[in-house]
Amino acid sequence: MFPLITIAGEPFERGQQYGAATATQVRHSIASYARLFAYRRGLDWAAAQREALAYEPLLNEIAPDLLEEMRGIAAGAGCALAEIIALNVRTELLAGVGVGVHHPEAAAALARNRVAGVPQHPETVAPLSSPTGDDGECTTAAAAPPATANGGVWLAQTWDWQGDQRAACVLLRIESTDCPPILTLTEAGMVAKIGLNGAGVAVGLNLLRSRADGQRQGMPVHILLRQMLQTSSVAAARQLAERIPASGSSCITLAGAHGELLALEITPGGVAELLAHEGLLAHANHCLDAGAAAGECALEPTSTSRERYGRAWELLHAAAGQIDLTVLQSILRDHEGAPRCICRHPDPRIAAVDRNESVCGVIIDLATQTMHVAANVPCLAPFVPVPI
Repeated sequence: MFPLITIAGEPFERGQQYGAATATQVRHSIASYARLFAYRRGLDWAAAQREALAYEPLLNEIAPDLLEEMRGIAAGAGCALAEIIALNVRTELLAGVGVGVHHPEAAAALARNRVAGVPQHPETVAPLSSPTGDDGECTTAAAAPPATANGGVWLAQTWDWQGDQRAACVLLRIESTDCPPILTLTEAGMVAKIGLNGAGVAVGLNLLRSRADGQRQGMPVHILLRQMLQTSSVAAARQLAERIPASGSSCITLAGAHGELLALEITPGGVAELLAHEGLLAHANHCLDAGAAAGECALEPTSTSRERYGRAWELLHAAAGQIDLTVLQSILRDHEGAPRCICRHPDPRIAAVDRNESVCGVIIDLATQTMHVAANVPCLAPFVPVPI
């Protein structure tokens, strides 16, 4: 199971507790993203940090508490603030880069990282010939009355990404005097990802791609997720999505303890809202709103988004009226159409930097304020309940 870290106090104090407890995992995150920035953009870690620091004024304006928490994380983990900002804006620094890109300057950037002593994973060189991977393909399935058993409200998803990052996953429990308690599954050094709070608000995340991605600085999605988790209602969380335009595209699914379910397709061009149908909602990695879809990038041949979305809907509809933890576990473990399926296993022929899989599965029970976490490919691990 992933480490469970509880932090409390003022922002810097919380961050320092977090960084000190996860210093090893933070270094692992740095190794993963230093490699990814080199391969995708030809940036060494020093250059990535310089680009990340350009976000400091924006963070100071829109999330000063979280910037201060990042200062604490850096102090606790023994690294530079720029490294922690780079982790938290990694989606934005990679926005607009094509799937599976190997930048011509990648080898030189990796070499500079080695000389500088940047943390590294054992495998840093891709095989000479290997199948093409993809850059993350999550599947979300959510349900509320009348589709659920016993009036429950559920938000479930696989988090699909590079398998290396499983070793950097942490469960972060955040206690603060100015917002509800929060439980989030995230990557070490990052302030949030998938999660829920004590006010009955839950968030999930899917990657999207639009042609406008990466053209300007914008709202970092992981900062937005944390700010949503600091609200006391789904309506308040929804309003945050409109605060400033995004730099990269994503879908955030919001669920509320009172039965609210909606998916927000967030692109640099705006926010499209998709509501549940008879208590059911699903999403993968392509836009469903016609306006958002008009500006999205064409799906790569390696994408399995449409198959997974269709299968999630099929399984949700088949269980409508009876959806509970068991049903959602079976959805996240589904192998129909393998390997183009919801529960994704790694292909060892693919280089680690391009090799994606279902890093974990998460099922959030809003009624009991519990996160059920499978800390591996979902069919290979039990779903362990973690209360907020």
